[in-house]
Amino acid sequence: MKIILNEIFYSIQGEGLNIGTPSVFVRFGNCNLKCVWCDTKYSWHKNFCDNKEVDIKKVFREIRSFKKCKHLVITGGEPMLQQEAIKAIRREFPSHYIEVETNGSQPVNCLNEVDLFTVSYKLKNSGNLTYPLKTINKRCVYKFTVTKKADFKEIEQVIKKYKLPGEKVFLMPEGVTRRKIVEKEPFIVSYCLLKGYKYTTRLQILLWGNRRAI
Repeated sequence: MKIILNEIFYSIQGEGLNIGTPSVFVRFGNCNLKCVWCDTKYSWHKNFCDNKEVDIKKVFREIRSFKKCKHLVITGGEPMLQQEAIKAIRREFPSHYIEVETNGSQPVNCLNEVDLFTVSYKLKNSGNLTYPLKTINKRCVYKFTVTKKADFKEIEQVIKKYKLPGEKVFLMPEGVTRRKIVEKEPFIVSYCLLKGYKYTTRLQILLWGNRRAI
């Protein structure tokens, strides 16, 4: 099986439910959306993209090289465009924890192979047109990237439309610098306290800045 791969690296999960967890990141290439503030344009943008087509066995070998880590984060790009590859990774690593980061636009046919879907539904602040949320199941948490207070109205509309449980909602500041994240934190945290949502920072930015994988 051939897949479109961007990179594989070992770091800590910087966002969401498993923040701080040592993880092997498998970044698939290509995406069906075009977010204006995307910090991984090298996985899809024609001017920056450095994806490569590789045999899935190469991916297996690289994952296996991180012998002590059994937490996988499959990200992108949009990894749900290559769900057969996700299934293949699960077959090869049956005891690993597999987390998939997705924009939620794709129907799921790899439910049994994934432990957690972190669904980062893209709001209008991303520059994308509104799209139907299709990745909805009991293994999902839902993360919204916040640029300004006005985003809260749209977030509430999405939560209501898809009946998303509040305890599974995460709000995260948009930003690729420490300053931008810190300046947004107070009003996002206040809103999380008001609504009972979870707050997540971008730990990788706070630690290393807008730098590619360490």
